[in-house]
Amino acid sequence: MTAVAFVGAVEGCDAHHASRVPPMTAPERHADTSDDAECFEREQLARDADQARRRIDDLPESEARKLIADFLEDDTVVAVPTDRMLVHAPTNTVFEDVVQLAAYHQGWEAGRDDGVNA
Repeated sequence: MTAVAFVGAVEGCDAHHASRVPPMTAPERHADTSDDAECFEREQLARDADQARRRIDDLPESEARKLIADFLEDDTVVAVPTDRMLVHAPTNTVFEDVVQLAAYHQGWEAGRDDGVNA
């Protein structure tokens, strides 16, 4: 004779309770997710910085010269021809290279929080 095992609930029998799988735990309603938010924010800031760095690194000298010409007209940059230098007027920072000055000004504008464009 072959023995047959029955799996399932049998009325009046508690055998089905012995093999019961514990219920899945529900996510905690008040779980602290501040670390997740901070990590996400750090990643976003790093991506933004990488994008800004690429834009500055990709600035060709011809475009930088055009920007500096505009800055000279707007008095944002002052030329010192005797010393072959350019001065970023809002910060009094001195530059000899037009690409460095253009990149500096772009970063300076991006970092300003007063909402005014120079």
